[in-house]
Amino acid sequence: MQPFSDRPLMARAWLHCFNGHPGETIATRNRKLYNQLMQPGDYDAVLGGSSPSPLGAMVLGGLEGVKQRFGSAIAAQRLTALLEAHKYGQLELELLLQALHDESIQVQKVAYLRLQTRQEAKARRALAAYDPYVLFECLATLTGHLTGVTAVAISPDGRSLVSGSRDEMIKVWDWWAQEEVFTLRAHSFIYAITVSEDGETFAIRGRDHVIRAWSLRTGQQIRPEKGALRTIASVTLTDDRHLISSSQNAIKIWNLKTGRELCTLKGHTSLVTAVAISADKQMIISGSEDRTVRVWGVA
Repeated sequence: MQPFSDRPLMARAWLHCFNGHPGETIATRNRKLYNQLMQPGDYDAVLGGSSPSPLGAMVLGGLEGVKQRFGSAIAAQRLTALLEAHKYGQLELELLLQALHDESIQVQKVAYLRLQTRQEAKARRALAAYDPYVLFECLATLTGHLTGVTAVAISPDGRSLVSGSRDEMIKVWDWWAQEEVFTLRAHSFIYAITVSEDGETFAIRGRDHVIRAWSLRTGQQIRPEKGALRTIASVTLTDDRHLISSSQNAIKIWNLKTGRELCTLKGHTSLVTAVAISADKQMIISGSEDRTVRVWGVA
Protein backbone atom coordinates (compact mmCIF):
# COMPACT_ATOMS: atom_id res chain seq x y z
CA MET A 1 0.00 0.00 0.00
CA GLN A 2 1.38 3.41 -0.96
CA PRO A 3 0.89 6.11 1.73
CA PHE A 4 -1.39 8.96 0.79
CA SER A 5 1.38 11.42 1.61
CA ASP A 6 3.81 9.74 -0.79
CA ARG A 7 1.73 9.74 -3.92
CA PRO A 8 3.90 11.34 -6.65
CA LEU A 9 0.78 12.09 -8.66
CA MET A 10 -0.12 14.74 -6.10
CA ALA A 11 3.13 16.58 -6.61
CA ARG A 12 2.94 16.29 -10.37
CA ALA A 13 -0.63 17.55 -10.45
CA TRP A 14 0.40 20.59 -8.41
CA LEU A 15 3.06 21.41 -10.96
CA HIS A 16 0.44 21.55 -13.72
CA CYS A 17 -2.07 23.73 -11.88
CA PHE A 18 -1.71 26.49 -14.48
CA ASN A 19 -3.52 24.26 -16.94
CA GLY A 20 -6.90 25.02 -15.40
CA HIS A 21 -9.65 27.05 -17.01
CA PRO A 22 -8.09 30.31 -18.28
CA GLY A 23 -10.90 32.41 -16.84
CA GLU A 24 -10.24 31.31 -13.27
CA THR A 25 -7.89 33.20 -11.02
CA ILE A 26 -4.73 31.39 -10.02
CA ALA A 27 -5.81 31.42 -6.38
CA THR A 28 -9.16 29.79 -7.26
CA ARG A 29 -7.46 27.12 -9.32
CA ASN A 30 -4.99 26.50 -6.51
CA ARG A 31 -7.73 25.97 -3.94
CA LYS A 32 -9.76 23.66 -6.19
CA LEU A 33 -6.77 21.52 -7.11
CA TYR A 34 -5.49 21.53 -3.54
CA ASN A 35 -8.85 20.30 -2.21
CA GLN A 36 -8.92 17.53 -4.82
CA LEU A 37 -5.41 16.42 -3.97
CA MET A 38 -6.08 16.29 -0.25
CA GLN A 39 -8.96 13.80 -0.57
CA PRO A 40 -7.62 10.31 0.33
CA GLY A 41 -8.41 7.33 -1.84
CA ASP A 42 -9.70 3.95 -0.71
CA TYR A 43 -6.23 2.51 -0.18
CA ASP A 44 -4.33 5.59 0.99
CA ALA A 45 -2.56 5.95 4.33
CA VAL A 46 -3.33 9.16 6.20
CA LEU A 47 -1.03 11.32 8.34
CA GLY A 48 -2.49 12.55 11.64
CA GLY A 49 -4.85 15.48 11.96
CA SER A 50 -8.26 15.83 13.53
CA SER A 51 -10.24 14.46 10.58
CA PRO A 52 -11.38 10.84 10.87
CA SER A 53 -9.38 8.38 8.78
CA PRO A 54 -10.97 6.38 5.97
CA LEU A 55 -11.97 2.85 6.99
CA GLY A 56 -8.93 0.60 6.98
CA ALA A 57 -6.41 3.41 6.50
CA MET A 58 -3.12 3.41 8.38
CA VAL A 59 -2.47 6.53 10.51
CA LEU A 60 1.11 7.81 10.26
CA GLY A 61 2.79 10.63 12.18
CA GLY A 62 1.25 14.07 12.02
CA LEU A 63 3.02 17.34 12.75
CA GLU A 64 6.37 15.64 13.32
CA GLY A 65 5.90 13.63 10.14
CA VAL A 66 5.40 16.85 8.16
CA LYS A 67 8.57 18.37 9.60
CA GLN A 68 10.54 15.20 8.91
CA ARG A 69 9.40 15.03 5.30
CA PHE A 70 10.17 18.69 4.71
CA GLY A 71 13.72 18.10 5.94
CA SER A 72 14.23 15.30 3.42
CA ALA A 73 16.88 15.55 0.71
CA ILE A 74 14.29 14.22 -1.77
CA ALA A 75 12.25 16.96 -3.47
CA ALA A 76 9.16 14.72 -3.76
CA GLN A 77 9.14 14.31 0.03
CA ARG A 78 9.35 18.07 0.55
CA LEU A 79 6.48 18.56 -1.89
CA THR A 80 4.40 16.06 0.07
CA ALA A 81 5.16 17.90 3.30
CA LEU A 82 3.88 21.16 1.81
CA LEU A 83 0.64 19.48 0.78
CA GLU A 84 0.17 18.02 4.26
CA ALA A 85 1.03 21.26 6.07
CA HIS A 86 -2.33 22.87 5.27
CA LYS A 87 -3.69 21.41 8.51
CA TYR A 88 -1.17 23.22 10.67
CA GLY A 89 -1.77 26.94 10.01
CA GLN A 90 1.33 28.81 11.18
CA LEU A 91 3.60 25.85 10.47
CA GLU A 92 2.39 25.81 6.87
CA LEU A 93 3.25 29.49 6.51
CA GLU A 94 6.75 28.98 7.88
CA LEU A 95 7.36 25.98 5.61
CA LEU A 96 6.07 27.86 2.57
CA LEU A 97 8.38 30.80 3.29
CA GLN A 98 11.33 28.41 3.47
CA ALA A 99 10.22 26.46 0.40
CA LEU A 100 10.11 29.63 -1.67
CA HIS A 101 13.93 29.45 -1.67
CA ASP A 102 14.22 25.69 -2.06
CA GLU A 103 16.82 24.33 -4.47
CA SER A 104 14.02 22.57 -6.37
CA ILE A 105 12.09 24.76 -8.81
CA GLN A 106 9.12 22.42 -8.38
CA VAL A 107 9.07 23.00 -4.62
CA GLN A 108 9.38 26.75 -5.18
CA LYS A 109 6.42 26.66 -7.53
CA VAL A 110 4.13 24.90 -5.04
CA ALA A 111 5.19 27.35 -2.32
CA TYR A 112 4.61 30.35 -4.59
CA LEU A 113 1.11 29.24 -5.54
CA ARG A 114 0.16 28.36 -1.96
CA LEU A 115 1.43 31.70 -0.64
CA GLN A 116 -0.87 33.47 -3.08
CA THR A 117 -3.80 32.11 -1.07
CA ARG A 118 -2.41 33.44 2.23
CA GLN A 119 -3.24 36.93 3.48
CA GLU A 120 -0.61 37.37 6.19
CA ALA A 121 1.79 40.30 5.86
CA LYS A 122 4.73 37.86 5.86
CA ALA A 123 3.29 36.07 2.86
CA ARG A 124 2.63 39.33 1.00
CA ARG A 125 6.18 40.56 1.61
CA ALA A 126 7.70 37.26 0.54
CA LEU A 127 5.73 37.25 -2.72
CA ALA A 128 6.68 40.87 -3.42
CA ALA A 129 10.37 40.04 -3.00
CA TYR A 130 10.27 36.81 -5.00
CA ASP A 131 11.18 36.71 -8.69
CA PRO A 132 8.61 34.35 -10.28
CA TYR A 133 9.93 34.43 -13.84
CA VAL A 134 11.87 31.18 -13.37
CA LEU A 135 8.47 29.48 -12.93
CA PHE A 136 6.92 30.84 -16.13
CA GLU A 137 5.64 28.59 -18.90
CA CYS A 138 3.50 29.22 -21.97
CA LEU A 139 -0.13 29.60 -20.90
CA ALA A 140 -1.69 30.28 -24.31
CA THR A 141 -0.81 30.64 -28.00
CA LEU A 142 -3.01 32.98 -30.04
CA THR A 143 -2.96 32.74 -33.83
CA GLY A 144 -4.57 34.83 -36.55
CA HIS A 145 -2.08 37.41 -37.84
CA LEU A 146 -1.01 36.91 -41.46
CA THR A 147 2.51 38.33 -40.97
CA GLY A 148 4.95 38.90 -38.13
CA VAL A 149 3.69 40.50 -34.91
CA THR A 150 5.53 43.77 -34.22
CA ALA A 151 3.83 45.19 -31.10
CA VAL A 152 1.84 43.90 -28.12
CA ALA A 153 0.22 45.35 -24.99
CA ILE A 154 -1.86 44.02 -22.10
CA SER A 155 -4.73 45.61 -20.18
CA PRO A 156 -4.31 46.39 -16.46
CA ASP A 157 -6.68 43.56 -15.47
CA GLY A 158 -4.51 41.10 -17.39
CA ARG A 159 -7.36 39.77 -19.52
CA SER A 160 -7.28 41.76 -22.79
CA LEU A 161 -4.31 41.68 -25.14
CA VAL A 162 -3.72 43.97 -28.11
CA SER A 163 -1.37 42.95 -30.92
CA GLY A 164 -0.27 44.60 -34.14
CA SER A 165 1.63 43.22 -37.10
CA ARG A 166 3.20 43.95 -40.47
CA ASP A 167 -0.13 43.12 -42.10
CA GLU A 168 -1.35 46.51 -40.74
CA MET A 169 -3.96 44.77 -38.62
CA ILE A 170 -4.66 45.20 -34.91
CA LYS A 171 -6.22 42.34 -32.99
CA VAL A 172 -7.81 42.51 -29.54
CA TRP A 173 -7.87 39.19 -27.69
CA ASP A 174 -9.55 37.77 -24.62
CA TRP A 175 -6.72 35.45 -23.65
CA TRP A 176 -8.64 33.91 -20.75
CA ALA A 177 -11.13 32.59 -23.31
CA GLN A 178 -8.26 32.25 -25.82
CA GLU A 179 -10.25 33.92 -28.56
CA GLU A 180 -10.09 36.99 -30.78
CA VAL A 181 -12.54 39.76 -29.82
CA PHE A 182 -12.21 42.00 -32.88
CA THR A 183 -9.79 43.10 -35.61
CA LEU A 184 -9.06 46.65 -36.77
CA ARG A 185 -7.11 48.04 -39.72
CA ALA A 186 -4.33 50.48 -38.81
CA HIS A 187 -3.42 51.62 -42.36
CA SER A 188 0.27 51.39 -41.47
CA PHE A 189 2.96 49.03 -40.19
CA ILE A 190 2.52 49.10 -36.39
CA TYR A 191 5.51 50.13 -34.28
CA ALA A 192 4.04 50.48 -30.78
CA ILE A 193 0.85 49.86 -28.78
CA THR A 194 -0.06 51.24 -25.37
CA VAL A 195 -3.12 50.64 -23.16
CA SER A 196 -4.47 53.24 -20.73
CA GLU A 197 -4.21 52.60 -16.99
CA ASP A 198 -7.99 52.26 -16.65
CA GLY A 199 -8.10 49.68 -19.46
CA GLU A 200 -10.63 51.67 -21.48
CA THR A 201 -8.48 52.89 -24.36
CA PHE A 202 -5.51 51.80 -26.42
CA ALA A 203 -3.38 53.72 -28.90
CA ILE A 204 -0.94 52.70 -31.64
CA ARG A 205 1.91 54.39 -33.46
CA GLY A 206 2.46 53.33 -37.03
CA ARG A 207 5.22 53.72 -39.58
CA ASP A 208 3.42 56.82 -40.84
CA HIS A 209 4.11 58.40 -37.38
CA VAL A 210 0.40 58.93 -36.82
CA ILE A 211 -1.17 58.11 -33.45
CA ARG A 212 -4.57 56.45 -33.54
CA ALA A 213 -6.68 55.51 -30.51
CA TRP A 214 -9.64 53.15 -30.00
CA SER A 215 -11.97 52.00 -27.25
CA LEU A 216 -10.68 48.67 -25.96
CA ARG A 217 -14.22 47.50 -25.24
CA THR A 218 -16.04 48.51 -28.43
CA GLY A 219 -13.31 49.03 -31.01
CA GLN A 220 -14.70 52.48 -31.81
CA GLN A 221 -11.97 54.84 -32.98
CA ILE A 222 -11.38 58.03 -31.01
CA ARG A 223 -10.83 60.65 -33.67
CA PRO A 224 -8.55 63.59 -32.88
CA GLU A 225 -8.49 66.82 -34.81
CA LYS A 226 -7.33 66.33 -38.37
CA GLY A 227 -3.54 66.20 -38.44
CA ALA A 228 -3.29 66.79 -34.69
CA LEU A 229 -1.33 63.68 -33.73
CA ARG A 230 1.17 63.45 -36.55
CA THR A 231 4.95 62.96 -36.67
CA ILE A 232 5.02 61.29 -33.27
CA ALA A 233 8.12 59.53 -31.91
CA SER A 234 6.67 58.17 -28.65
CA VAL A 235 3.30 57.92 -26.96
CA THR A 236 1.80 56.89 -23.62
CA LEU A 237 -1.72 56.94 -22.19
CA THR A 238 -2.43 58.20 -18.68
CA ASP A 239 -6.10 57.08 -18.55
CA ASP A 240 -9.08 57.24 -20.89
CA ARG A 241 -8.81 61.05 -21.04
CA HIS A 242 -5.21 62.01 -21.71
CA LEU A 243 -2.48 61.02 -24.14
CA ILE A 244 1.14 62.16 -23.95
CA SER A 245 3.14 62.30 -27.16
CA SER A 246 6.62 63.42 -28.12
CA SER A 247 8.03 64.74 -31.37
CA GLN A 248 10.62 67.22 -32.54
CA ASN A 249 11.68 69.19 -29.43
CA ALA A 250 8.47 69.06 -27.40
CA ILE A 251 6.05 66.98 -25.35
CA LYS A 252 2.35 67.44 -25.99
CA ILE A 253 -0.60 66.56 -23.76
CA TRP A 254 -3.84 65.74 -25.58
CA ASN A 255 -7.46 65.37 -24.57
CA LEU A 256 -8.42 61.97 -25.98
CA LYS A 257 -12.14 62.70 -26.01
CA THR A 258 -11.85 65.83 -28.13
CA GLY A 259 -8.51 65.23 -29.81
CA ARG A 260 -7.43 68.73 -28.83
CA GLU A 261 -3.99 69.66 -27.56
CA LEU A 262 -4.06 70.77 -23.91
CA CYS A 263 -0.50 72.03 -23.57
CA THR A 264 3.08 71.73 -24.85
CA LEU A 265 6.13 71.19 -22.65
CA LYS A 266 9.28 72.72 -24.16
CA GLY A 267 12.89 72.43 -23.09
CA HIS A 268 14.57 69.71 -25.12
CA THR A 269 16.79 70.89 -27.95
CA SER A 270 16.41 67.81 -30.16
CA LEU A 271 13.93 65.05 -30.99
CA VAL A 272 12.09 63.72 -27.92
CA THR A 273 12.22 59.97 -28.41
CA ALA A 274 10.57 58.60 -25.25
CA VAL A 275 8.01 59.63 -22.64
CA ALA A 276 6.66 57.98 -19.49
CA ILE A 277 4.42 59.00 -16.61
CA SER A 278 4.71 58.13 -12.91
CA ALA A 279 2.11 55.90 -11.28
CA ASP A 280 0.63 58.83 -9.33
CA LYS A 281 0.51 60.93 -12.54
CA GLN A 282 2.46 63.70 -10.84
CA MET A 283 5.55 63.48 -13.05
CA ILE A 284 6.36 63.02 -16.73
CA ILE A 285 9.79 61.73 -17.75
CA SER A 286 11.19 62.34 -21.21
CA GLY A 287 14.31 61.29 -23.11
CA SER A 288 15.76 63.07 -26.10
CA GLU A 289 18.38 62.96 -28.83
CA ASP A 290 19.89 65.97 -27.02
CA ARG A 291 21.32 63.35 -24.59
CA THR A 292 19.23 64.47 -21.62
CA VAL A 293 16.47 62.98 -19.50
CA ARG A 294 14.04 65.55 -18.14
CA VAL A 295 11.56 65.24 -15.28
CA TRP A 296 8.42 67.39 -15.47
CA GLY A 297 6.00 68.23 -12.67
CA VAL A 298 4.58 70.98 -10.49
CA ALA A 299 7.46 72.94 -8.89
